[in-house]
This record gives sequence, structure tokens and C-alpha cells, in this order.
Amino acid sequence: MLTFATKAVSKTTTILVVVLLCVIALKVSDPWAIRILRHNTFDVFQKINPNQTRTEEIVLVEIDETSLKAKGQWPWQRNILAELADNILGQSPRALAIDIVFPEPDRTSPSLIIENNPALARQLKLHKHNLPSYDDIFAGSLQGHPVILGMATGYGTDQRAPIETTTSITMYGGDVRSTLPRFNYVLRNIEQLEKVTTQGVNNLAAERDGIIRQLPLLYNVNGTIIPSLEIETLRLINDATEIKLTAENNKLKNIELNSFNLAKSNRGKPWIYFSKNSDYSKVSANDILTGTINNTLFRDKIVILGVTALGIADYTLTPVGSNLSGLEIHAQALDNMLTNSLLERPSSFFWIELIYLLLIGIIFLVVHKRHGALEVTVTFAVMCWASVLISSSLFVFRSALFDLSLPLIFTLIMFVISVSTGFVTEQARRRKEARIATQKEREKEARIRKLQNELLHTIGKSSVQKLSSSIAHELNQPLAAIYNFTNAAKKILDKDNLDQETIKPVLEKILKQADRGNEILRTIRDAAETGKSHLSALNINKIILEEIELFNDSSLGEKFYIKTDLSLELPDGTANEIQLHQVLLNLIRNAKQATEEIDRNDHELLISTRENPKGMIEVAVSDTGPGLTPDQKKDLFKPFFTTKEQGTGLGLAISRSIIEAWGGNLWVEDNKKGGATFKFTLPLNH
Repeated sequence: MLTFATKAVSKTTTILVVVLLCVIALKVSDPWAIRILRHNTFDVFQKINPNQTRTEEIVLVEIDETSLKAKGQWPWQRNILAELADNILGQSPRALAIDIVFPEPDRTSPSLIIENNPALARQLKLHKHNLPSYDDIFAGSLQGHPVILGMATGYGTDQRAPIETTTSITMYGGDVRSTLPRFNYVLRNIEQLEKVTTQGVNNLAAERDGIIRQLPLLYNVNGTIIPSLEIETLRLINDATEIKLTAENNKLKNIELNSFNLAKSNRGKPWIYFSKNSDYSKVSANDILTGTINNTLFRDKIVILGVTALGIADYTLTPVGSNLSGLEIHAQALDNMLTNSLLERPSSFFWIELIYLLLIGIIFLVVHKRHGALEVTVTFAVMCWASVLISSSLFVFRSALFDLSLPLIFTLIMFVISVSTGFVTEQARRRKEARIATQKEREKEARIRKLQNELLHTIGKSSVQKLSSSIAHELNQPLAAIYNFTNAAKKILDKDNLDQETIKPVLEKILKQADRGNEILRTIRDAAETGKSHLSALNINKIILEEIELFNDSSLGEKFYIKTDLSLELPDGTANEIQLHQVLLNLIRNAKQATEEIDRNDHELLISTRENPKGMIEVAVSDTGPGLTPDQKKDLFKPFFTTKEQGTGLGLAISRSIIEAWGGNLWVEDNKKGGATFKFTLPLNH
């Protein structure tokens, strides 16, 4: 059995080790399914505890449905955008970030219309040089102001790099370009606008499940680093002439913009901590164009201009469950950077999570090998709660993303394997034990059949012997009494002066004992035929006093005194009178014989009665004999067991069977005064 258990534990341990190695391999390889599982876990944290920090520095200008109804469909003419820019920049904002790309000239400009229409050009020849270009007008509105235009990176044949006026970027500690998102194409703005503004990439790329969680801060376009719209905005508002990149092991560690440091860069692709609702100050572009806004609304603020009209703007799902426009996502990302509330996932977390997985595996291996299913279940609960508490605490108090998805799944797998294999092992063990037990039972039955054949011959003899011994044992007292009373009558008759009144009571006692002997035989016969005896309501105290009198009248009672302590308020009990006399006689006779084994002057035999707390009549017969050893107490009530040289060993066995047949019990205790106390209980008469 030990070998079987050892093999089962070894097999389960092998399975657990294989699972541990597989999970470690998954963690290291990090396939798409594991990444999505991890990201969804991080999303749960944001849904439960969304970002509550928000700056008052950001104002959103929306080209919304109302604006389109007032000014026409998108794209608007650049002169309208120029008017919009004039109204915003006239209030001296800290920066204006335009989340729009202008890659082509405005085809509605009068100069382009004439250039593309020769017939019209000939008709308006005299006025050609005086016709305006809306692109020049728009560029003139932006010139001299802190304006950032969006650019879009991608993959294509046009591999133009940004113009020479692109922001200066300096790297310290290593080249980080290999770790940045790589593209070979950038969709730039027209030259007039590029010359009077700075640019930043405004790409928003959702992950494969359609949720945007991270936003690149820098892009590698054909070896040239281009900042994002957010980084370029931060550079302008911090009056930084260059962007300083600090690297560690060729991985971006910090972005320095003059006095502003962005430490939570997460290697250039930080995790955005989203709010459920975009509660920034918002204003419709139409309100600005119609002059219905406060004249100080944009002063010293960061203004982000973009399109939010449905059908034009791209709305992307966020981890908190809400769909936000690109304008609002850029605002939340910039807000995170200004308030230092970006989520972070340090590179060290990978190794910590890997070590944590190893720790879980080792703990389960140890617990499974040394303990049972209960300890495995407790370990499962503890490890699950530990994973949840560690991950949630890091998120709440440090805004750090610690992956608990794989540890939880791994813990569940280890628990299921430990419990299921333990169950299978236990079932196999039980089946094996059952087979062994069945085999032993068959062998035992064979031995029993053999013994039965051997005992059949002796059973007949022993049955006759037991019956005769039982009858002799029960008739011994009345026959002894008859013998004593007959001798007494003979002595009276031998006297010369015969007195009938003297001999009459003796003869009556002889008849009574004869009747009692006859009743004993009838009771034995009825019990043998029906298995039952006649029960009636009896005064237990009266039966005890009668038995003491009979005992004293027999030869057994010579030179022996019995004390009583009988409860005067004892209710009637239910018993068979003759059998109750048998029980009392056996107990009194045994007590007398026990006292005769020790030579002492203060021997005492006490019979007491009471009603016990269980609602039963309790009778106790105490002696001051040598008492009983533990081994004697164990076998005392077995048939043919006796402590006397000439005893039959049937008295106590018969007495217990009689008492138990009435619903009572018979047992023995040590007497505090020395010796033994036999007690039995009888049910009350209801």
C-alpha cells in the first residue's frame, strides 16, 4: 500500500512539474492570447477604480455636428479654420494642438480654382495676382504661435522624412530607435503649414481586440525619431529647445523636456489611465466662430482642436468601457502626463511575475506531497487572495500593473490537478483495498466454514450444557430455600409439643419457593418459545426488600447483613417480577462472595435506589470486596466468564440480557469504599 501511494504521489508530482514548466514557457514566449488575457485583467482594474485625477489646463475645441450644420460638410475651407485659429490664439493659450493632418492644399482656394480652370483664368487675368490662397491665410494665422499639427505614420512608398525644422532630439546612454515603433512612411502637412508650426504624430492604434491602452510617445521613421502630438505639446509648454532621451540598455527610461521629466515612459509606450467620462472643458467650434464664448476661456490653457462629429471622427473603445473620440484620447493621455498619473509596468515586473509563478508551483508541489486535500484547498485560497491583493494594491497605491491573470489561472490548474489526481489516486487505492479486503473475506469465510464444520459436532453438546447450566443456576436459590425450610419443618415435627401455628408459616414458605421455581421454569420456557417475557408495573423497593428476606432465609444469608438506601419517592418501574428477583439474587450473591475473599471487619453490602436524571430507575448493589481489574471488567458480562473457581459464568450474562430486554442497562463501577458497584436501570411505568 505504501508503494502504491508513493507511485501515485510521484506521478502527480511529475504532472505538476510539467504544468509548471509549460506555464513558465508561456510566460516567457508571451503569445497574443496571453497578452490579451493580461490586458483584460488590467482593464478590470481601471473599470473598478478609474482615474479620478484631472487637470484644469486642457480645453477641447470640437468640430462637432453643430459646427458642421452651421459651416457645411468637412473638410472646411482653410479660411474658416484660419478664423477659428485666430479666435483661439487671440486669447494667448499656452499651446494649440491640432489633431488634424493637412497633407494637401485647399482646393477651394481662389488661386487654385483659377489655376485649375484656364478659361476662368483668362477671364480673371487682371485680378489673378490679387486672389488669396486659403492655405497661406491659415498659415499666417498660425505663424508666431505655439501650434502643433498632427502627422500620421504608416507604411507606403512615399518615404519622406520630416522637414529640417523638426524638433531636435538628443539621446543619452544608448540608441533607443530599435525599441520604438518603426514605420517607413509619414503623412506630412503641406509645406506652408510645416514652416510655421511644429509637428507630432497623432496616430491612435487600437490593439487586436479593438481597445486602445497604450500610446507611443516617439516613432522611428526610417531612422528618424519623431515625437508624438503629446510630447511635442509638452515641449512647447515647457519652452524646451530639444527633447532629451535617457536610455538604459538601449531602452528608453526617461524623457526630459527642460525642467519637465516623464519618468513613466514605459520604454516609450506608456499605459493611459483612463477616466470613465471626459470631463474636460469643451467648446463647439461654431461657438468660437460666432463669438459666443468667454474672452478668457483659452488664456494660459492647452487647447486641443479636433473633429468629434459622428461619421467623421474615429471613436475607439477604452479599458473603462466607454468609446472616446481621438480628440478625447489625446486629451486623457496628455492629462496623465501633466498630472503624473500614467500607469506604469516596469520591466522588472516580468521577472517578479516569473519568480512568483515559480513560487506558486513550488508551494503546491510541497503541499501536495506532504499534506492532504484540505491543505491543498487552503493553499489554493491563500494563493488566489495573495495574487489579488498584491496586484490590486500595486494598482491602487502605485498605479503599477502587476499581472495576476496567469498566476490565478496557474493556481487554479495546480489546484484542480492536485485535487483530481488525489481523488483518482484515492479511488484507485480504495479499489485496491476493496480487492484485498474481498480476498481476505473469502479466506475468512473459508476458515469460518471449516470451523463451522468442526463446531457443529460440539454445538449440540454445549447447547444442552448451557441450557442445563442456566436452569440449574436459576433454580438453585428456590431449591436451596426449600431445602432449608424443609429442614426447619422436620425439626419442628420432631419436637414433642407440636404447634401447628409454628409449622404453618414454614410450609407456606416451602410452597412459595416451589411456586417460584415453577414460575422460573415457565419464564424460561416462554422466553425460549416467544423470545419475550411478561412485563408489569412493579414497586422496585418492595421487590428488593422481598429478595433480601428470601436471601436471608436461605443458607446464603447466614452471617451476612445487607444495608439499604431506598428512595421513598421512587415511582413504579416496568419489569418481570420473577426475572427481577433473578437479577437481584445474582448481584447480591456475587457481592456476598466478593466480600468473603477479603478478611476485614467493616464489610458492607449496600443496595440503593433512585430516579436518575434520564428518567430511569437506577438500582445499585455495592460491595467492599477486592474489586475488579480492567481486564475483568472487559469480559465480566460474557457467558461462561467467571472469577470464581466453581462459578458457571452465566449469572451476569443472563442478568444483562434480561435488563436490556426491558430497555435498561447493567454495568459495573468501582466502589469508592473499595470493591465494586453493580448498577442497572429500569424504565418507569407510563
